[in-house]
Amino acid sequence: MILVGIILAVAVALLRGGKLERLSNLGLKLLPLVWLVLVMRSLVAVLESRGMPWAPLLQVAAYLILLGVLWLNLAAPGMKLFGLGSLLNFLAIAANGGAMPVSPSALAFLNMNKTPSGTHTLLTAESRLPFLTDIIPLWMPYPQVISVGDILIVAGMFLFIQQRMLAGGRLVSAEK
Repeated sequence: MILVGIILAVAVALLRGGKLERLSNLGLKLLPLVWLVLVMRSLVAVLESRGMPWAPLLQVAAYLILLGVLWLNLAAPGMKLFGLGSLLNFLAIAANGGAMPVSPSALAFLNMNKTPSGTHTLLTAESRLPFLTDIIPLWMPYPQVISVGDILIVAGMFLFIQQRMLAGGRLVSAEK
């Protein structure tokens, strides 16, 4: 969903006269740490498949680093939404042992028969904070189940990309 949101944001900005090259300098503090977070989150599924019981803790650690980076960049347009969405996802993941629960009924609604693994697990009656988990079925651009946090993350990224591509590199405060 996030990649599709980025592509859509860039396309809309281009249609509005934005310049792609304005994304070359995002003006965000500690941005390289986001790459570390992506690597850490990618390792979780690999480590779990190899029987490493501490792998979910890596997911929690990755979110803590991400939340720190977002906190340092809250002044940037869209970062408050992005940060709130990330915080909501983090709360659901941390409360459920390092994995995001996914609604079996939402999976069935989308005719998705796969059992989540790695960074996801099935939502059960024992799952904590179920309203923050992946419970929203989405058909487009492909069948998936998302959370409220995911929606806020994409909305924040959309606003940030619009601002960067249209502002010519200046930070224009769209939210205060």
